[in-house]
Amino acid sequence: MTLTVTAPEVGRGSIRQKFDRGIHPATLLPVLVAADGRQPAQCGGCAAFRVRVVEDGSTRNKCAAKATRRRGPDMKPDFPACTGFRPAPAAALPGTI
Repeated sequence: MTLTVTAPEVGRGSIRQKFDRGIHPATLLPVLVAADGRQPAQCGGCAAFRVRVVEDGSTRNKCAAKATRRRGPDMKPDFPACTGFRPAPAAALPGTI
């Protein structure tokens, strides 16, 4: 018996693999999906958990709801949001994350 890895998993990073499985890589919560199957929100618009962290002189965007003791992955503004997503006020969105 041989173990076969399906095509979408081959050569994919751990962050993308989690998204492929419908799990957010920072919070380990399910990815937020609308009833029509579309992606209704992105991490860049989250007011609940997004934080800016300065490390070694560079600013990184992180998620305060990270599920591990480690710092968690850098969050990109266009990452799909998790079910813990809370929309930011419209005035806070330009130039953030």
